[in-house]
Amino acid sequence: MKSPVPVLALAAIIIAAAAAFFYYDHAQTARQEELRVSLRKEFTADLVVALEKALKPLNDQLGLLQPDSGLPAVSLLSHNNLIPKGTGQIEIFNLASTAAYADSSGTRVTGEIYNGTPRQFGLLSIALVALDAHGKVLRRQPVIFTGIPPADRRAFDVTLPIPMSNFAAHRFEIDAAH
Repeated sequence: MKSPVPVLALAAIIIAAAAAFFYYDHAQTARQEELRVSLRKEFTADLVVALEKALKPLNDQLGLLQPDSGLPAVSLLSHNNLIPKGTGQIEIFNLASTAAYADSSGTRVTGEIYNGTPRQFGLLSIALVALDAHGKVLRRQPVIFTGIPPADRRAFDVTLPIPMSNFAAHRFEIDAAH
């Protein structure tokens, strides 16, 4: 009769190897997501620079892009009213009864942006940020607007290529305002 010790030792080695592979895979997945978020931020920043360069001739003629020096910081307010609140900020509000809904391409978020500031924006980049139940960023999707004068309203419709069931909440952040 064979001793059960080698079988138990073999089982322990297999379990240890499986656990090591699981934790390694988990660490690699987390690192990959961090790199993905970092690349999205870099891409948005590069896109903003490219748009600023592309709009420079128009800016030289019309003065659309204002330098940021000496101007107050721009803040963002999200709310569910259909009418701007007039708070002197950039406002984002919902156009539909629900701000987000699922379709075949992922999760669509609709809304309207209102420039409640006295500033003319040649370029405004707002990021739609999807969060999981723990507040971790799952996806950052830029929404870019050009040529927004004071008191201007613009509708937007942006799609996150992840199912609505995969995230718990979303928020908006200003990436660039020139």
